[in-house]
Amino acid sequence: MIDFFTPPVASRIYSYPNIAFYECIRQDDPSLPSLAGKLNGLKVIPEAPKNSEVDHFIAACVCFSFVAQNLVGSEYKFDDWRKSFVDSLMLKDNNDIIKNSLVYGRTVADSILLWSKKDNYGPSRGMPRFSISSQAGTWQPTPADYAPAIEPHWNTIRPYTLSSPSQFSPKEKLVYSRKKNSMFYKTMMEVYKIGINLDTTKKLIAHYWDDNPNVSVNLGHLNYFIHKISPGGHWIMITQQACKEKNESVGRSSLAYTLTSIALFDAFICSWDEKFKTNLIRPITVINQFVDKNWQPYIQTPPFPEFTSGHAVISNSAATILTGLFGDNYEFTDKTEIPFGNDTRHFKSFYDAAWEVTWSRVYGGIHYPETARISIVQGKEIGNHVLKTLYLQR
Repeated sequence: MIDFFTPPVASRIYSYPNIAFYECIRQDDPSLPSLAGKLNGLKVIPEAPKNSEVDHFIAACVCFSFVAQNLVGSEYKFDDWRKSFVDSLMLKDNNDIIKNSLVYGRTVADSILLWSKKDNYGPSRGMPRFSISSQAGTWQPTPADYAPAIEPHWNTIRPYTLSSPSQFSPKEKLVYSRKKNSMFYKTMMEVYKIGINLDTTKKLIAHYWDDNPNVSVNLGHLNYFIHKISPGGHWIMITQQACKEKNESVGRSSLAYTLTSIALFDAFICSWDEKFKTNLIRPITVINQFVDKNWQPYIQTPPFPEFTSGHAVISNSAATILTGLFGDNYEFTDKTEIPFGNDTRHFKSFYDAAWEVTWSRVYGGIHYPETARISIVQGKEIGNHVLKTLYLQR
């Protein structure tokens, strides 16, 4: 069984288990504060019973597994892992500590799951599809599948640190216009010209950061999907690489995973809120209608409105978190794409990587350059807000 989730939903799956793990493991490090009282709706985390010795790493692992199991389809995989994990523990001494830890981990997991069920995700599954507008310049379904817009109600999901989904709505907007002296027309022609003059380097960048978890392939009457990593998942992998290279402790690594996943989640909410409020047309639609009916983007256009760029917003948000934790000049080689047939790429900083992600969507022909510029600002604002709310106030 292969689970498939849209990028916004995937960000939810990454974040809750990481928060659960962190709230257990942080108790081994006094410098790591609880997130209770700082995340929307998370009031308290259960404490271990007094006079009950607990191994917080065991508790954290079990806690993570129960929370993650509740969020995915392949639940049996977590059952299998947990059984193997517990069996290995029982071969050791201190069975009382192990049992206490397992009970405490499940207790924290239950509290996190109860909190997660109040974020409106469940009710949002039954909300109506997005209605296509006939107004000029609005988003229309795009090839290859002309699929309906995904997650049009994602702004109804409770964010972690935001006061509202539109808290970081860009002051600058990209407004549709067919006037040749307008910003929209100029930026639309810019993406068109970039697309017809793509060099090998830009094609490589567009392909490397595509991170489309569900690429549609049509061969005659045959239609199938290629499953790849989500854009948020790519940044979780970058976080993993940084923690390993810096030889961070389990607690500090958990902090990095947790802050990054929270920033990704809130960034998706902000970007999706903007997308469905502005409802801007994609390049392929407007270019085919008014410029060149045969023009095609280099990568597949995802099924939702254009402004702002989800990849750019979440990447710059994550890069802000990682820069705050590891420094502005942290060089690294990203190995995330090796399983998908791509080579590694080297970056001088996290912001360097985020810049490349942002422009990869322009090279791919699915975002306007002006959207890219605005989206960088939105992403950094969200990331800085998460840092100030959860990390810098220690």
